[in-house]
Parts: sequence; structure tokens; C-alpha cells
Amino acid sequence: TGVCLVVTVDSPDEGYSPRQIASAKNARKAMSMFGSPSAATFKLMVRDNFINNCPVTLDAIRVANNIFGPDAASLQGKMARRPPEHVDSELVEIPPEIGLPFLVSISRNITLITVTYMPSRTTADLKKGMTQIVLVYRRRGLTVTTAMVDNQFNPLRGLVGDVDLNITTAAEHAPEVERCIGMIKERVRAQKCRLSFTWFPAQMVIGLVSF
Repeated sequence: TGVCLVVTVDSPDEGYSPRQIASAKNARKAMSMFGSPSAATFKLMVRDNFINNCPVTLDAIRVANNIFGPDAASLQGKMARRPPEHVDSELVEIPPEIGLPFLVSISRNITLITVTYMPSRTTADLKKGMTQIVLVYRRRGLTVTTAMVDNQFNPLRGLVGDVDLNITTAAEHAPEVERCIGMIKERVRAQKCRLSFTWFPAQMVIGLVSF
């Protein structure tokens, strides 16, 4: 015969001091304020001092994961939707797609991401959006020489200063931007899961994306 010792706890925060629990709550609150990054990314941000005067410590992040588990909003916003069960039907109603256009850019060297709301996809608005992006780099002493864009930017050739527009083919995409857009969508869905609203006006969506 053998002896089996089982240790039970009344709650996940048992064994931690009140100060550790308070620090864990602040760490989870800070994670939501920074756009719901993954736990690994948040640790990297804290460890490498990406956030100035950040009171969160690596130990607080560890304790928060032990007490609260994975961030619920991140799980709801970032997990892929499971395919629904197949249902035989003669008529399937497809709801209209409702969305707002945004101009997303990312630099390959410094990985600077910009997001600009576009009132429309007209040539004038596209030119205005591209000009704003170029000015963002110029204010920081950087010069944009080449931009890889899709076919809808073809009318802007020669209209955005000295920037050379590299137009991709219809079936070609820039993988860096595709991954960046996916990350932005995940962060926005995670933030929406934290809010108790079922409908979001356009201005709120713009704010969530720009956040």
C-alpha cells in the first residue's frame, strides 16, 4: 500500500499576499489598456522596457496568470471560429457586410504600424491617407522611398511626392500587412469583448482600431 497526499486550495489566490494580488490585478488591467497583447508579448514589453514608467513587474504577470488564468477577452477575440455543423437548406440568407475602410501600413525595417480611417476609397482620400503616412515618417527624420500597395492605389502613381509605388498583382499580397491586419482585428475583437455593448457606432469602432 502507498500513501497519496493531495493538496487542495479554497481559491486561486490562496498562498499569495494582498500586495501580490493587488499587483496581479493591476497587471491584468494594464494588459487590457495596451490592447490585449498575449502574455508572452506583454512580458517582452515589460522586460525590455517598451513602456516608460510601467509599474507592472514580471512577477505580477506570472501571479496574474496563476490566479486569473488566460485573459478571457483575448481568448474570445483571438480564437478562430469553429466551423459550424453542416445544415442542409435550399435557401441561405447572407447578411450584408458592414465595415469601415482603414489604411494600414507597416515598415519592414522598424515595424512601425500606422492606421488611418478612410472616409472612402476615392483617389483623393487615398492620396490624403498616403500623404499623412509619409508625413509621419518625415516628422521622425525618415524618408519613404518605396511603398508596396495593391491595385486600387494605381491612380496615385506620381501623386505622392517622390514615393515609388510598387503595385502588386491581383493575386499577390504583402504578407507583412496581412499579418498586421489580422493582429489589429484580433486586438479590436478582444477590446469589444470587454465592453457591455451589442452595437458599436462608427466613431467607437474608429477609436478601437486607432487604439
